[in-house]
Amino acid sequence: MKTFQAQFNLPGNGSRYARRAGWIAVLLLALSGPAAVTGETDKPPTPAPAARAAAKPPWGRIVMVGASASAGFTESEPLGGPKTQQYRLSRYLDAALLAAHEPVQNLANSVFFIQPEAAGRYQIDQALKARPTLVVGIDFLFWFCYGEDPTDKDRLQRFEKGLKLLEAVQCPLILGDIPDASGASNDMLPTDQIPNAETMSAANRRLKEWAASRQQIVLVSLSGFMRTAMANQALTIHGHTVPEGKTRVLLQSDKLHPCALGSAVLALAILDAFQSGWPAHSAAEIRWNPKEVFRLGFNAPQEPPNNPAKQATPVPAGD
Repeated sequence: MKTFQAQFNLPGNGSRYARRAGWIAVLLLALSGPAAVTGETDKPPTPAPAARAAAKPPWGRIVMVGASASAGFTESEPLGGPKTQQYRLSRYLDAALLAAHEPVQNLANSVFFIQPEAAGRYQIDQALKARPTLVVGIDFLFWFCYGEDPTDKDRLQRFEKGLKLLEAVQCPLILGDIPDASGASNDMLPTDQIPNAETMSAANRRLKEWAASRQQIVLVSLSGFMRTAMANQALTIHGHTVPEGKTRVLLQSDKLHPCALGSAVLALAILDAFQSGWPAHSAAEIRWNPKEVFRLGFNAPQEPPNNPAKQATPVPAGD
């Protein structure tokens, strides 16, 4: 396992809004029907470095799981809409890949925060059914640490449940760490849903420890991206630099979600982290110019209305 201090996006989704309109999201979930529950799986084998270097290209069938940063979110369309699609991370991952691949399947959902355990279990189950060559879960763990819980001990116990769900993924898996989103708009992320600094640090230490024996894991520093963007500092990905004074715009005004350009930068950061950890895969397979990736992703055709990624995540009855 390698940890990469790259530039990334901020995961998560709102709460104060959810308290006003949460019943709508819950209704959407209920209308989607029951979800299949993934059973317990054995711990995946740890591949030897030689096997990792000789692994087949992972781009063929990519599946994305997670919350609103992956699913796409804009405050003007809190429950989704035509503009929301231009924020979907999968569009920019598709745009950045020059290698032949199926369109990225995006199972992420902006209402993940309502029931992260049920939503996460459902997404992993669906991802495994797709037989992926690569799973991307940049903000999958965010709501296993953030959100409503009586104590920070409870948060860390829930974080363990998120890691347990991810043990079922045996193909290459890209995960983001837990960023400090305490500067986010209180309307989007109330203070009572933010873990303290010690809990965030403990979660990230545990994530590194968990990933250390799983060579298929690549960790991306969402926390580093957040600090860089909020401080408006320069950020470089594979030789392309977003200069000092220009990175704050990668996040929306809520200081939590990426803008469309931020999603393009995040997609390249993900690929740079993966390519660095799996050097057998050529950098020539990736379009590294962030402006070009943004242009192609932003202007990509609209997804069909029956795309399962646009539907609300079902939750099992009684969860």
